[in-house]
Amino acid sequence: MAETTVHKPVNQVLSSLVDQEVGHQMDNHNLSSDELHRTYTVDEFEVRILEPERFGGPWETRATIPMQSSENALTVRVVTLFNTTTKENESLLAIGTAYVQGEDVAARGRVLLFSFGRNSDNPQNLVSEVYSKELKGAISALASLQGQLLIASGPKIILHKWTGSELNGIAFYDAPPLYVVSLNIVKNFILLGDVHKSIYFLSWKEQGAQLSLLAKDFGSLDCFATEFLIDGSTLSLMVSDEQKNIQIFYYAPKMSESWKGQKLLARAEFHVGAHVTKFLRLQMLSTSSDRTSSTATTDKTNRFALLFGTLDGSLGCIAPLDELTFRRLQSLQKKLVDAVPHVAGLNPRSFRQFRSNGKAHRPGPDSIVDCELLCHYEMLPLEEQLEIAHQIGTTRSQILSNLNDLTLGTSFL
Repeated sequence: MAETTVHKPVNQVLSSLVDQEVGHQMDNHNLSSDELHRTYTVDEFEVRILEPERFGGPWETRATIPMQSSENALTVRVVTLFNTTTKENESLLAIGTAYVQGEDVAARGRVLLFSFGRNSDNPQNLVSEVYSKELKGAISALASLQGQLLIASGPKIILHKWTGSELNGIAFYDAPPLYVVSLNIVKNFILLGDVHKSIYFLSWKEQGAQLSLLAKDFGSLDCFATEFLIDGSTLSLMVSDEQKNIQIFYYAPKMSESWKGQKLLARAEFHVGAHVTKFLRLQMLSTSSDRTSSTATTDKTNRFALLFGTLDGSLGCIAPLDELTFRRLQSLQKKLVDAVPHVAGLNPRSFRQFRSNGKAHRPGPDSIVDCELLCHYEMLPLEEQLEIAHQIGTTRSQILSNLNDLTLGTSFL
């Protein structure tokens, strides 16, 4: 979303500050004529669609979608919806917005749907609006669920079917969350991140048109972003928080500590050191060891990594490892904490520990290895590499093979 600053007369500014609930326009009869003709700077927003003119060339704006006065776009997503009229799937650009008019005005927002293709009225524009509707509450997150559109409006999520001209609600869930910041979908499972109440794991049952809660994290967590992490048949739930941590949870209804399946259990935790605002799930590439392994199964191919971006401009990646490789690299990491000189005397093991900002927190499993530290292994003198490999009961070539496979598997970076 792009922001521009424009100059407007004060009477235009006042006329745009309309209470969305009752349509009450603010009075300006107490202002003098000089004040009415004075100009003020106002921020206006628009969504821009960019693409490179040629491969490797500069990015250029191909389409612009202006927002209304006081309107901000909160979420933009390409969704695939099933048109119940034509019985075909449609790829649409969905935008959720909010009117920011201060605490005295009830929050409202719009859902906008755009189709891709040249507009006959404006051939330069690549998108055309096919649907727009105003709703109570800010539209903070959107996702497509089995051809239907899931909309987060304030504390409530509503599932809509698409007729080609209308969105009709068919199911909703609005019990505990305060404000939904993210929605993620895998098959009929929904991962919901709340601004203060951590994550919720829901399922959609088409028979009976029901959104039901499977489990949730009972802790207090200020979510920034969420996503599913898939490793073969294992499904994990990833969340980043305000304290620059990431946590991985899993759903295990048969385990006693899950309170009969009501509670999500911690699988791993890690301090990134930056606010993670977006996860992108990408399928890992096969490696030479995967192709030559006689035990290669679908679990090796159905493996996804999460590429993430942070507010300080950095990129990172979280990728699953098989048990044997993880144990080997974890042992290597423990040795490297002492073998590698610490930057400014800062201990890497201490830095990666979960930050709770004084809140009560039960430490989770130590199930993530720090590749930023592991990469220093190749920079050590050869004799030291051989010695460390011997100490952890493996060989230098095996360690380098594991690190190389991890690099190849995430070479989409």
